[in-house]
Amino acid sequence: MNYLRNLSFAGNYKDYDVTLYLVLFLGTTFRLFHFFYNHSLWMDEVYLSTSLVKMNYKELLSQPLYYQQKAPVGFLILVKSILNIFGNKEIYLRIIPLISGTTAMFLFVPVAKHFLKRQGVYVAVSIFALSPALIFHSVEIKQYSTELLGSILSYLAFIHYNNPSNTKNLLKSRFIWGAIGAIIIWFSYSSIFILVGIAIGLSIQQLTLRKWRTFFLNAIPFIFWGLSFCINYFIFTHKHAESAWIAYWFRSYNNFMPLLPTSIAEFLWFPMNLYRMLDYPLGLLWNFNALSDNQAINMALKMPFIGITLLFLGLYAILKNLRANAFVLIPPIILMLIASGMELYPLTERFWVFISPIFIIFIAQGFQYLSRFIRSKRIILLIYLIIIAGPLIQSVQLALKPQSFYIHKKSFQKEALNYVNSQFKSGDIVYVYWNNLPGYKLYKEMYGYKFKAIEGKDYRQSSIDFNDYINHLKPDFKLLKNAKRVWVIYNKQFLTDIGDKLDDPAWYYNSEEIPPLHLIKEFGKYGKTKNAYESTDISVYLVEWN
Repeated sequence: MNYLRNLSFAGNYKDYDVTLYLVLFLGTTFRLFHFFYNHSLWMDEVYLSTSLVKMNYKELLSQPLYYQQKAPVGFLILVKSILNIFGNKEIYLRIIPLISGTTAMFLFVPVAKHFLKRQGVYVAVSIFALSPALIFHSVEIKQYSTELLGSILSYLAFIHYNNPSNTKNLLKSRFIWGAIGAIIIWFSYSSIFILVGIAIGLSIQQLTLRKWRTFFLNAIPFIFWGLSFCINYFIFTHKHAESAWIAYWFRSYNNFMPLLPTSIAEFLWFPMNLYRMLDYPLGLLWNFNALSDNQAINMALKMPFIGITLLFLGLYAILKNLRANAFVLIPPIILMLIASGMELYPLTERFWVFISPIFIIFIAQGFQYLSRFIRSKRIILLIYLIIIAGPLIQSVQLALKPQSFYIHKKSFQKEALNYVNSQFKSGDIVYVYWNNLPGYKLYKEMYGYKFKAIEGKDYRQSSIDFNDYINHLKPDFKLLKNAKRVWVIYNKQFLTDIGDKLDDPAWYYNSEEIPPLHLIKEFGKYGKTKNAYESTDISVYLVEWN
């Protein structure tokens, strides 16, 4: 405590950097720990990884991805190159996300130093480094940490090339700035919000100040970015354009911002999603502090008012004098919200990740503004510790219990399949229910299991009830009649398929128990059934066939 009070907030720049290094060391340690822990792929990762493992470069560039997945072409090529070098394993799939997430964390330091003073930098870097969600996405085989890196690089380029020290190189700097932004677009879809937001903000500022020369010089990088986006879209991205089903899915879960709220529920979307954003991806809620069975009390115990207060204080401080920061930080948020209102960009959990650095800067700006009115360094330090308590304590807890790391995204797919493979005997047959086929097919490709499963067919839409459904499955049962034992594997979290409507057909989902259990009961008619392996998402039953 004395170290932090005397060094971090006292004005010694050497100690200031040492404290930042400590925070970055912790953030790197958490990321490396979960990387080497090498958890099983959860279904969202399975969907994208299937394309990365099964498709070659030409197919990745020219064909739609499996399971209606989407990812920037640059990200796909980088991950595929890593797999070609090291092989098709989960840990190699995660190398690019790890590099992206860790690099983004370090590069955020100069970004924070540009927008904030020293005390604000501590808060901003600490939240970024310790946020459980940003740690998670650094070890998840999805593009979100690369999108985050794209945001950081976009602001770094702005900082470096918007005001070059050598005025003779103004034209050269604009061309370099344009090239950097044009490249970023190929690795990050969401970078277009940041880049266009910067372009709009700077243009408004320069027109207001009548800086005509700068206005026209900045048109050079802005044109580069626009051309790059158009080329990327018409050659590659258009094949990943949002399908009607994906829009329907996000709409069903209210993940699009109401553009013109017309009901109380739509107005409540804003405070509710602000609350959720503070939790994921910022990690500021005290999820370790939920002590009540009452939801409203629990929400209060998670201390959301700390982050909300600082966020609005930071916005006030930035807008108070309409400083240059406001012109490049606020427009990307406005563009993102408009896109969401037009149902072009959903806002939930992972979709906030790319823009989280801006909200982190606002919160740190709020802390910085509040500190002006507090003379006691001890109180300032106490407020700092209160702010980072949420991300720090959660990250420590999740390192101690990695099996609970974002449990709704935690899968034991690999463990379940490895268990079956280790217990499989000659004469056994494995039956994989339709809702776990993506996981089985991918892990079969990666690990080459000694068993080849019967792949259960999905008859939901062609059946009228469970009895009819079971009748459709009787041809599969005939394939099992000569087996000594049958292993049945199903997923109890992902009960729908790509392209499904919610709870359709109704007869399948209106049951008191999860639908696959009806299949297990049917297997029980043919032999003795026991639960052989159980996890949060995968269940394995062993049927000793009569």
